[in-house]
Amino acid sequence: MVRASRVYIVLVNWNGWHDSIECLESLLRLGYPDYRIIVCDNDSSDGSVERILQWAEGSLSHTPAGTPLARFSTPACPKPVECRVAGPEESWPDLPCATLTVLRTGANLGFAGGNNVGIRFARRQGDGAFFWLLNNDTVAAPDALDHLVARALAEDNPGIVGSTLFYYHRPDTVQALGGACFSKYRGRSRLIGLGRQWDEIPGETLRRVEQSLHWVSGASMLVSAPFCATIGLMEERYFLYFEELDWSIRAKGRFGLGYASGSVVYHKQGSATNEVGRSATSIYYKVRSRLKLYRKLLPAYLPFCLAATALEALVARKDRRGLRTMWRAMADEFCREEKS
Repeated sequence: MVRASRVYIVLVNWNGWHDSIECLESLLRLGYPDYRIIVCDNDSSDGSVERILQWAEGSLSHTPAGTPLARFSTPACPKPVECRVAGPEESWPDLPCATLTVLRTGANLGFAGGNNVGIRFARRQGDGAFFWLLNNDTVAAPDALDHLVARALAEDNPGIVGSTLFYYHRPDTVQALGGACFSKYRGRSRLIGLGRQWDEIPGETLRRVEQSLHWVSGASMLVSAPFCATIGLMEERYFLYFEELDWSIRAKGRFGLGYASGSVVYHKQGSATNEVGRSATSIYYKVRSRLKLYRKLLPAYLPFCLAATALEALVARKDRRGLRTMWRAMADEFCREEKS
């Protein structure tokens, strides 16, 4: 057992109460002794908040159908779960954090905005050593948090630590070992270990992950309180994508990135955006957010980013909808932002 430092776990929910409840069931099984859970609801229209509250009080039984990972979320943990609900930040004064706190953000603030609400609430409690930002479409192994905290505490100045991410529906296949490496010239990231079978990865490869790690995946990232106090919160102007890389670039030279291979999290991927393949939403924000990142933090490399985007547009020219979405993202980034 690692030394107990208070951890606040932050989930962002948007029209995904099914996923959130399955994730919450797995979190209630964590072996780590000192944590609180914060669910930030980004103005869902599917009754998510009410459903989560019903689950917490024990009046809603939700068992995932046909899941290959049922052992992490079933049978249901004892209810009720201590739970509080709060609205926007002006309603927070002196509101203590329960085992589970649900925050209504009042709008769809995106990935960064939703997480920032949770971090701000956690920081007001005054006792958090770490914030575990976890996608709501994940299921965590019981010792996942123990390994994250242990890896962070092994450093004198911990920044962000990532998990071993597996595909939820292919639980032997790696989605990412901690996160990704990034090429400033190509404007693209490569998830470390993507698609590999866990039992085929040598131990030496796992030990070298941190040497290649440029950003930690936001599906599971343990962030230290000093990191947030020094570097600041996530950049909300991206809405989706590139927030993790932005955070890492801003922290370069001041805080390190770590990888806890024993921290296992299974990720469904794409549930928060209803993303299937190259959806219009996915294409738009990937193009626009990448341009935003380069303009803000890598201006010397912007010509390479533009060249990469033009090449992608050329390759996608037969996909007229995708091509129109790419050009709209570029126009919005350069034209609308200049006017704002």
